[in-house]
Amino acid sequence: MASPRGAAAEIASPRGAAELTSPRGAATVAARLLRWFDANRRDLPWRRGCDPWAIWVSEVMLQQTRVEAVREPFVRFLRQFPTPTAFAAASDDELLTAWRGLGYYRRARLLRDGARQVVAQHGGRVPGAVGELAELPGIGAYTLGAVASIAFGHAEVAIDGNVERVVARHRGLREVTSTAAARRTIRATVGGWLDAARAGDFNQAVMELGAMVCTPTSPNCAACPVAADCVARALGLTAQLPARKPKRASIEVAARAVLVVGSRGVLGHRVAAGEPNVGQIELPGAGMLCSCDPGDLAAVVFRRFGARLSVGSVVASVRHAITHHRIELHAHAATGKSLGTLGWFAVDQATPWTTPSRKVFLAALGADGVMHA
Repeated sequence: MASPRGAAAEIASPRGAAELTSPRGAATVAARLLRWFDANRRDLPWRRGCDPWAIWVSEVMLQQTRVEAVREPFVRFLRQFPTPTAFAAASDDELLTAWRGLGYYRRARLLRDGARQVVAQHGGRVPGAVGELAELPGIGAYTLGAVASIAFGHAEVAIDGNVERVVARHRGLREVTSTAAARRTIRATVGGWLDAARAGDFNQAVMELGAMVCTPTSPNCAACPVAADCVARALGLTAQLPARKPKRASIEVAARAVLVVGSRGVLGHRVAAGEPNVGQIELPGAGMLCSCDPGDLAAVVFRRFGARLSVGSVVASVRHAITHHRIELHAHAATGKSLGTLGWFAVDQATPWTTPSRKVFLAALGADGVMHA
């Protein structure tokens, strides 16, 4: 069971599994994966064309985000920003509203930085050379492999969490990212399987298999095109491989904010640097990651914003998650005596309200969450 020093931890393989590293075995794996993908690929908006910009946008959106959560924002984003040139000119507020619902807004800012470099250095066209793609802001190893292979057909691998899980189970690997040796093993395995003639489809096939069949729990081995030589399946270890890091304990937050509605909209503030959702507009309170007692809310708002408000009862309670924080946000009706540094903001799709604030509007102000005159 012990592994050689410097190598990835690997379970003893059934007879014949070692052949998978041979050119013939690798070709067999690739062929099965591609046949399965051709028959089972999902109809996703970003798969309906080969525009490098659209593919780049989709890959950035899909990082740390579920596919179903990306469908609508992707279509909306491309309608507003169909080219790198259009997005390069976007203001901060336009960026934030276009990215609403996806979280991790730093991705959007890096994408805009990349679009601006494309405009400045490549005439507004996403470069097709791997080296030039790699120099764009926000293009890491995974995004580089995905865009280079899917948009331009380069024989580059794209390794995300789904791919790591598929390879770990198929090869019988305990670890996938905890050591440099494990990462090298994963990359070497995928590179050995890669069908250079259909590199983009191959990368999507492995990712699709991990998302739809070789799932983190309860994998559907009966539907897997490479199950016949999967080490984890042969040894009954699909539930154990790859080894999972212990989940970080959740932090429960009882946040509170005031909801002050007027003829000019709702009172809010722009989130400062160093806080979650920087640059967006948020309902006034102690902050989304800070618990607050109801009796302290007025004093907290005065201390932070210099606003003197009369705080009433709770009119909406909503739940939200930010990283490992599990937030229950209680919004209290309030009236203003003096507003301090707070300002009036319209409740519409053009104003970059935070997602928790929008949830409050939906709960407290109507079915569509929009203020009406």
